[in-house]
Amino acid sequence: MKALVMGGGMSGLATAINLLDLGYEVELVEADAIFGGRASSWRDEDGDMIDNALHVFFPYYANLMQFFRKMGIEDQILWKQTELYYMQEGGREAVLRFAPLPAPLHAAAAFLTLLKSYRNVPRWRSLFAAAAMGRAATYSERKLEKLDEITFGQWAYRLSPAHAFLPLEPGINGLTFTPSWMVSAKVMLNWFRKISADRDSARVGFANGGLGDIWVDTCLDYIRDNGGVAELRKAVTSINLKGTGVKSVTVNGEEERTADLYVSCLTPFALRKALPDEAFRFKYFRDLWCFHRAPSLSLQVWFDRKLTGIDVTIFSNNCIFNTFADLSNVLPHVFSGGSMFEMVLAPADDIEGLPDDVIFDIAIAQIRSLFPAAREAEVRKYKVVRERQGVYRAWPGMEQRRPYQRSPLDNLYLAGDYTRTHVSSGGMEAAIWTANHCAEIIALDKLGKAHTLNVEWKPRKGLMPFIKPAFQAGGALAFLALSRRLRKS
Repeated sequence: MKALVMGGGMSGLATAINLLDLGYEVELVEADAIFGGRASSWRDEDGDMIDNALHVFFPYYANLMQFFRKMGIEDQILWKQTELYYMQEGGREAVLRFAPLPAPLHAAAAFLTLLKSYRNVPRWRSLFAAAAMGRAATYSERKLEKLDEITFGQWAYRLSPAHAFLPLEPGINGLTFTPSWMVSAKVMLNWFRKISADRDSARVGFANGGLGDIWVDTCLDYIRDNGGVAELRKAVTSINLKGTGVKSVTVNGEEERTADLYVSCLTPFALRKALPDEAFRFKYFRDLWCFHRAPSLSLQVWFDRKLTGIDVTIFSNNCIFNTFADLSNVLPHVFSGGSMFEMVLAPADDIEGLPDDVIFDIAIAQIRSLFPAAREAEVRKYKVVRERQGVYRAWPGMEQRRPYQRSPLDNLYLAGDYTRTHVSSGGMEAAIWTANHCAEIIALDKLGKAHTLNVEWKPRKGLMPFIKPAFQAGGALAFLALSRRLRKS
């Protein structure tokens, strides 16, 4: 049987590999000039590596790590110490350093460490944020689902004074390309609960080079070595239906391709353009029109000298870049000499239309404010990366709009980080989880056999089972004390 996989991003590559392993003849088509989608990299005219974005890995990416092991590239993730830095004006550093303590004491100790040096928010406000996050750690899954009805900003303002969560804003922006007052509370609390689940969960990993070399090329070799076909510059321009299934797809507006099975790993924006009008009689496909793009850009700047010795992720407030890293410290064998900053520019709604030189001028002024050494440094070159940017905007209500991997059409399935999964709102782990689950469903539907690929990440519980009873007991004691006082008065 033949399967046609549409879209050669991370989920498309993984889906093609999974279907080959199930015994399918696989054909993979990609509209772009390179494979990998957002998980890609390439070389510029000087031979320097260009990332389409700053990619970081976390230990709770259980299915991504499992897939990397399968591909033999797990050792290409460089794991750093369990800490995150904040840069403030004038070069003042603050660090969120997780202690080797059971949860949630490790997170409490990290928060107190941050408060010693973080000055963008009064400490008393930050304590409200800490209490709110402690409360969120006790939420049930049902409670968490309900929080997809409001934004994270709304949730935060119910439990804390204004700006109390400012230290979290860079992480929110860097992960979702969306400000806190727009993003779903469920989406962000799900991420915070994972990152703070235990000390190892907050450990950050970086690819030991470009994902184009490490991930994409390895996957393409696997596909071709196992008889699969992978083609570039082959855009699916229409999906042609007949009865209750897909009859064929049209590539580049003229070439018709047929298969027994079709898997869309296209973005929701590309898929809804390719579908015919009759497909939208199904609510399943109408929901694709609820997806809106969350724009982002990436900026890489090469300096002639070192600006910092930090080799982990760095956050900043009130800048057009919120999350960044000095890759000359992370990957000194790739970026030698002076510092090379790679920065996530998001949310980019108000800057994506600006010329590259204007974006650079804004960013370099802010860099010089945060890093005094940059005031004397010479910029050797810079690159504003616009290619393969943006994800869907995870605002309230979008979780229920995410399509399941099995479509209403008999032979059409979907994969991609925007499709339904409980692991995250998007990103690399979601891309692999959905690619795996798509193959699991196809094995059941078409081959009549159970095929298990996905695994569940299980953090160490630490003291977490005792936190909710402690909150409840504390509330009961406070109520009794107040009642006695009122009786005496």
